[in-house]
Amino acid sequence: MNELFGVSMTIIASICVAVTLLIFLAIAFIAWRNPVMFKMGLRNIPRRKAQTTLIIVGLMLSTLIMSAAFGTGDTLTSSVSTQVYNILGETDEWISWDAQENPAPQEDQVIPLALVDEWKAKLAGDPDIEAIVPLQRETLPVQNVRTRLNEPSARIVAFRPDDAAALGGLKDLKGNPVELVGRTIAVNEDLAKQLDAREGDQVLLFYRGQPVEFTVVAVTPSNVLSGAVGPFALRGGAVPFDTFAQLTGRGDVADAVAVSNVGGVKDGLERSRAVTARLESLLEGTPYRVVEVKRELVETAELVGSAFTAIFVVFGLFSIAAGILLIFLIFVMLAAERKPEIGMARAVGAKRRQIVESFLSEGMGYDLGSAVVGLFAGMAVTAGMVQVIQYFGGDSLGLDLAISFTLRSMVTAFCLGIIATFLVIFIASWRASRINITAAIRDLPETSPIDPEASTWRGYYRATINGIAAFSLPIGAAFLLFGAPGLLLGVPLMLVGLISPWFYLLRNGDVAAPKARRTGEPAPRWPWLVGIFIPVIGWFLVLPWYAVALILVRLTRDRKPQTLPRWLGIGALAVWPLAFLAAMLQDWRVRVPWTVAAAIAFGIAGVALTYGGLDRDSAFFFLLGVSTVFLWGAVTLRYFGVSERLAFSGTSALLLALWYLPSKWLEPLTGPLEGDIEMFFLSGVVMVTCGVFIVVYNADIVLPAIASLGNRFGRLVPAIKTAVAYPLTSRFRTGMTMAMIGLIMFSLVMMSTINENFAALFLNDESKGGFDVVGTVNENNPIDDIRAALSSAGADTRPIEAVGVARVAYQQEVEVENRDGFVNTEDGKVAPYSSIKLFGVDDGFLAAQELKLKFRAAGYPDDAAVWKALREQPNLALLPADATTAPQGFGGGGNLRLRLKPLTEGFEPFTLNLRDPGTGEVTTVTVIGQLKESADTFFALSSPDFGTGIVVREATLQEAFPAARGELFFLRLAPGTDSEAYAKQVEAALVQASASSLDALLADQQRQQTGFLLVFQGFMGLGLIVGIAALAVIASRAVVERRQQIGMLRAIGYTRRMVALSFLLESAFIAIAGILLGLVLGLSLAWVLFTTEDFFEGSESVSFIVPWLQLAVICAVAFGASILMTVLPARSASRVPVAEALRYE
Repeated sequence: MNELFGVSMTIIASICVAVTLLIFLAIAFIAWRNPVMFKMGLRNIPRRKAQTTLIIVGLMLSTLIMSAAFGTGDTLTSSVSTQVYNILGETDEWISWDAQENPAPQEDQVIPLALVDEWKAKLAGDPDIEAIVPLQRETLPVQNVRTRLNEPSARIVAFRPDDAAALGGLKDLKGNPVELVGRTIAVNEDLAKQLDAREGDQVLLFYRGQPVEFTVVAVTPSNVLSGAVGPFALRGGAVPFDTFAQLTGRGDVADAVAVSNVGGVKDGLERSRAVTARLESLLEGTPYRVVEVKRELVETAELVGSAFTAIFVVFGLFSIAAGILLIFLIFVMLAAERKPEIGMARAVGAKRRQIVESFLSEGMGYDLGSAVVGLFAGMAVTAGMVQVIQYFGGDSLGLDLAISFTLRSMVTAFCLGIIATFLVIFIASWRASRINITAAIRDLPETSPIDPEASTWRGYYRATINGIAAFSLPIGAAFLLFGAPGLLLGVPLMLVGLISPWFYLLRNGDVAAPKARRTGEPAPRWPWLVGIFIPVIGWFLVLPWYAVALILVRLTRDRKPQTLPRWLGIGALAVWPLAFLAAMLQDWRVRVPWTVAAAIAFGIAGVALTYGGLDRDSAFFFLLGVSTVFLWGAVTLRYFGVSERLAFSGTSALLLALWYLPSKWLEPLTGPLEGDIEMFFLSGVVMVTCGVFIVVYNADIVLPAIASLGNRFGRLVPAIKTAVAYPLTSRFRTGMTMAMIGLIMFSLVMMSTINENFAALFLNDESKGGFDVVGTVNENNPIDDIRAALSSAGADTRPIEAVGVARVAYQQEVEVENRDGFVNTEDGKVAPYSSIKLFGVDDGFLAAQELKLKFRAAGYPDDAAVWKALREQPNLALLPADATTAPQGFGGGGNLRLRLKPLTEGFEPFTLNLRDPGTGEVTTVTVIGQLKESADTFFALSSPDFGTGIVVREATLQEAFPAARGELFFLRLAPGTDSEAYAKQVEAALVQASASSLDALLADQQRQQTGFLLVFQGFMGLGLIVGIAALAVIASRAVVERRQQIGMLRAIGYTRRMVALSFLLESAFIAIAGILLGLVLGLSLAWVLFTTEDFFEGSESVSFIVPWLQLAVICAVAFGASILMTVLPARSASRVPVAEALRYE
């Protein structure tokens, strides 16, 4: 895997390693400069081994998620790349007819061998080209005479031995050369497995219905020279060129030319661009083109790996977010536990900086241990996920997954885990250091100094200018979304943002104090050391800006006016870079309400994001911006005296209502907004945060209800009351834990519910279309009458009630008018024609089918009228359901397949022009309906390439695309007939056809979907470890904090059982609140998405299904594990000696 989110993994790894080294250097500097505080931090780690273990398990999740995601990406990339190299061997480029630029009948799209020989002569002696091998290819049925097993679509290839000699020629599985003469064939190992073939067997090749006998002389690896052309087309064989040319009557021509570069299987790829340039020059003026086939397939493998990694990373963000909350919570609780110790350290001379250094030292010990554990745990998770994917994916994956880890990915995962944890620890440590010394020593609650400007517009103004000044960097970055106009404001703000952190670092120090109060303490020196000794980052992002900040502080410290000039006060609000100047000139003794300042800053950034989202049609930026503005509003209301309950509950409820609105309702105001998988994460974070605010600030309304339980559970009510009351006294801890559990539950509920509804929509009985068996006929051996062919082959045709046939023109054979002007080229341009598959169905199909339509054109009251018109009138067509939805691929560029604007019921019939790229002939069809999603599934399951397409009459397809040779047949069987067994009878009877049971195909799809769901649920469910660990940490801490209260409860009559029950119910209350929060939000959002047009543009409403059993299991596991982790702390609390607890301080 070389890229992630479009960024080179080498660059990501380099940055991560550099930042990690900086962190290690910082910790080393602390150990060297202040060994006492460094040791004070580290000594706490081995003191409580159980707590340390719990912390490490909780902190490891970020590294685990990253290493598992990267490991999965590496495995997929390596597995696909390995198969590409195995199949292509030393073939690097491919020369073939350019049908797009040079339309011609299929039989004329060949390369004369005489021309190939000319090319070989001209390229003789080329230092980069090793071999040029012309190939003839056909897809033919093959049957083993001995075993009677057959393969209806074997890829048979022929080449001249002298051409392949430079590559070592064809070799068997032992590496011995294979010589092909007369009617001999070398079958590759995949075809040999299908036919149970071995050397000496006689096999029949069927060409245009005539069998020709060949003798198997060898079994070879599956590669280009033995007929393999891709992961889903491996079965093939090689025959002598002359024999094959005579059999097909094609003479001295080739279908394609394989070019091998100098070097091995992988090394030759380095010369591919140079060779391609020379070949393009050679082919100029000819109807041929050259494709870097190996490079393209290897890049596809990289794309697959990167896409899956991105998906796992996005889904893992829920767990990472929960992990970050846990890290913060743990260190807040550690700080609370050591509050007297910190207060005494400050009293004897320790500075805030030194307290931070002590916490950082301790945190780095946990961080390093958790990163190592998380790395190896992530590798184990990768192995488990790969096994599940392989088990449920089976042969449909088209490749064998081999677990692979690259050193670069693992180092990156390790470093990202270190960095994420360290940043949160730093913030938590800084927060812990800001204490009142007296209150800390006496272990009293923190009190805030009186702010005379609190709840005043003057204080709000001060918060505004400091918020803009301190957070100029994110505000400026948000304005860059405006494009060119945003640069005028964004760039100056970002420059200010590079100075402001250093200014605020110096602002409260001695260097910034007025002359009368300065003691001569120098400015911090560590930024100089960082700036000088750390290349690039230090030279360009630290050193110059720290120097500028220091100069500005020295210039303004003795020149601050009593009041700000009016022009500056007003200008700071109008020209935001001036806010930094206003902040520098403010009285250093005045208190800044930093919570409000941060909210204002991010609110301004939110306004910019909202506008940027509208400008770029981005739902992510728009809703992120709006959500941030709502937070700004809540903090502002609270600042001006509105109660916390009203401010945060009311704002959260309004924001939830906005998120629940279907996107179509907002379109009149916002226009169409585009969103992708990132909306899944954003919706979870915002909605769970809102839900937590509503629950935490309103949970006390349950207390009267609990009091009313006294009559029924009289002896338990005291324990229940304390269990509910205590979490409400520590809203921060309770809210953080609820958020952790709620986030993970939201993601699991959404994933399960959406998956269940998609399965119900696409993989239901309607997807069988009224048939039971589907078959694919070899294109070189058509069948005119399926029933007669089966009867003549000795098969029992009595179970067959109806037969339908569909002729198929595949996507590369059809060009269709790009009517609505969507981007449809790889370079992001709009071409006049797109491509799509075409199904031409016969009267038997039209009479027997039971496919449903989503929309019908005006004049067609029901489905039956549409199908009747299609049967009776020429040149009518039905669109597939996915023709009006956005492409769902992972790649960039345009979608080559046809895309049209969404339709509605009763739309006006419209025309589409279909063009044959071989002849240039155009046929016009009229669209009178659109298939339902289940009908799309029917055609996808029936097709070898799993593709949907436009449906027309058989006569229309044959007239428009006479060269199309694809053929499918469908059988409806009598009730009670085993469709799977009958499909095997059909396949045994018809050598030139494969057959499958539609029930079995649907079951396979459901099995695969279930497997992938389990993988994603298991991956996201790892986050529950965080919520469970949080409950355990809170319960353990509560036993220590409430030791004296436990003694008082015991003294007034609480039994040990009641104390233990109180602790258990307390954890149960938090767990249930988090579980229900995620359950309700996830289900309700899934319902809104699925019953509106947010998932399917222009779709009719669908019934919503709740997977109650899955959700019950998820909730039960989460709740059970949460309670289990609280049992030990609860038992510990119940065994606290009463007298000792009452004396505890």
